[in-house]
Amino acid sequence: MPELPEVETIRLGLKNIVGRKIVKIFRSEKKLRLEPSLDFQALKSAKISEIFRRARYLIFNLSNDLSLIIHLGMSGRITLEREFKQLKHDHFACEFNDETWLVFNDPRRFGFVDLVKTKDLSRHKMLTKLGPEPLEKEFNFSDFFKKLRSKKTNIKTAIMDNHVVVGVGNIYANESLFDSGISPLRKTDSLTKNEIEKLISSIKKIIKAAIKSGGSSISDYVDSHGNFGRFQDDFKVYGRPGEKCLQCKNLIQRIVQSGRASFFCNQCQK
Repeated sequence: MPELPEVETIRLGLKNIVGRKIVKIFRSEKKLRLEPSLDFQALKSAKISEIFRRARYLIFNLSNDLSLIIHLGMSGRITLEREFKQLKHDHFACEFNDETWLVFNDPRRFGFVDLVKTKDLSRHKMLTKLGPEPLEKEFNFSDFFKKLRSKKTNIKTAIMDNHVVVGVGNIYANESLFDSGISPLRKTDSLTKNEIEKLISSIKKIIKAAIKSGGSSISDYVDSHGNFGRFQDDFKVYGRPGEKCLQCKNLIQRIVQSGRASFFCNQCQK
């Protein structure tokens, strides 16, 4: 699943389409996770005025006071193409006045494309209850401490909860916990204040590094220009069960928590 660094990398790669006018729309007949709130034909003649990200959602604000929301789901891709070939899993595409196309492709169809009035964005059901962004000042000790103390779960599951902090998916939760020296088995209310501060720092560090590397390509993720990410080359624990820890040479362990694989070193993480 594309996580926050991958979606942010895509956003950065789309900066050049700001100001372009939409001249043509394609929408497949196959259903996605959500049905669009408004008719996509309302996109015609509108210009892209701004592109931003909230959690793993890409939001395109338009000159006609509408906003396009795209979520990549498990397998979605957003790419810029010189021509639209209408491949099997292409579900949405729009052509700009410079004859380039923005194409959303999603083989597993867990993603969605929605069109809403910009004034209604904050009330969209997928955006209303999101926690703070990990790289923003709202993600701080005071807020994080209160949320962790109210939880009755392990720390790995907690930091993947979008109500606690957005965008820390499985890859980056594993890597952040290793960087902070905290075991994924720890209960949230067992962490000391120093450990919480360290974890905040590690989450920010890992997310920033992943964005700098263009995200992680471990399956089918590519950026908006079709390039693979490089952060998978820097994984310390994720996807490395049975391999030696890069710090202590102990073997990396794999367990399952809340249906997701966790990877950790039981010597370096306590």
